[in-house]
Amino acid sequence: MGKYSWAAMFLVTILLIIPGCSGQSGSAQKPAQQENQQAELPSEFEKIVLETENIILLTDQKWKMRQASTLRRSAPIQAQEDQQKQGGQDGGQAGLTEQQRQSENQGSSSGQEKGQNQQEPKGPQNQQEQTAGMLDTWEQEIKSLMSIHENWTALQAKAMQAGMNNATKLNFDDALDRLTAEINKENEAESLLAAIELYGQFDDIARLFKAEVPPTFYNVKYQIMRVTALGQQEDWQTAQTQTVSMLDEWDSLKNQAQKAEKTVVSCTEIAIQDLARAVDNQSRELVLIKGEIAVKEIMKLKEQLSKKMPTSQPS
Repeated sequence: MGKYSWAAMFLVTILLIIPGCSGQSGSAQKPAQQENQQAELPSEFEKIVLETENIILLTDQKWKMRQASTLRRSAPIQAQEDQQKQGGQDGGQAGLTEQQRQSENQGSSSGQEKGQNQQEPKGPQNQQEQTAGMLDTWEQEIKSLMSIHENWTALQAKAMQAGMNNATKLNFDDALDRLTAEINKENEAESLLAAIELYGQFDDIARLFKAEVPPTFYNVKYQIMRVTALGQQEDWQTAQTQTVSMLDEWDSLKNQAQKAEKTVVSCTEIAIQDLARAVDNQSRELVLIKGEIAVKEIMKLKEQLSKKMPTSQPS
């Protein structure tokens, strides 16, 4: 009887192990199945991204307006074309003789004086009023903030269904709470950094859904904006540390950008490297210029990545 009992126990053990092994193989296949069954990126995600970008733009403009440097308050890339046109007009006047200039100046001096008396006080006054109005009001930021809160309520429900863990949810909540607090205090610099930090949470959420743009894109753009903001505030030690992460994340995104044009990828890489070099040089003005260019180039790359790949026709 003892021999038969051991044989029976051995058979029972084998029968229990076999279903367990088959269960493990089934669970190992689940990640691949889940990846294929990912839901499309919800519209609420894009709305939150756009509203966050709007807050970044507005708070960045407010912060720059309070700076003493003209370069920090201007958009040099757009202004260059106007300067070139003005230079061409000045060059045409350079061919006149001194007597012709004097006669023209005397003939038009009275009219110019009247025009200046009427127009000069009005122009600077309007500009000052517009600048003061933008600095004093935070209505647009609050409107965008309310939209983010509203869309986050809907998005997090879908993200939880897609498998969002508690850490990702808490990180987004903390970043949004900080942004809300800084906007309530009307602090330009801290609101800018808080909005950029919120942008840094989009990478983890985008990974839960299916989209043409790789989730790494959001992390690269976050790194670019954070490096630029830190450089503007002359926090060079933190900016240099962030630069290392920016370059590493760019290498990852570059490997996922096969469907983008090589020229666009190359321009983006050059712009990011130039921004890193500006931080190494600890040049505040250079960081402003190179950071603006890097953001424009990464957005051009996003347009390329957003295009769907054509489906191959069977031969």
